[in-house]
Amino acid sequence: MKYGLVLFGIASLLIFAGCGNGEKGEQPVKSDYQGAVEELKQESHAVAQEVEKRAEEAAEVVKEKVGEAIKNVEEETTEVVESVKEKAEQPVEEIAEKTE
Repeated sequence: MKYGLVLFGIASLLIFAGCGNGEKGEQPVKSDYQGAVEELKQESHAVAQEVEKRAEEAAEVVKEKVGEAIKNVEEETTEVVESVKEKAEQPVEEIAEKTE
């Protein structure tokens, strides 16, 4: 029995020692990371170009809309000014007719 326990203890020690010396999980190689980083850089560059293109298109649309709005405001302002001039000239003409 004594020898059995000693053999069991030795076998246990060898098993536990063997578990610690097994192959470790494979670590990704640095070149794998570099490839992934380069791929991400290319994708982000493509996305950035697309965003820039869309921003330019949006800016053109806004520029056109603002131009149209300014033109409309100018036309309406001109109409209002002409209307005010006409109304302002009527009393002057009436006064001129009365004084004659």
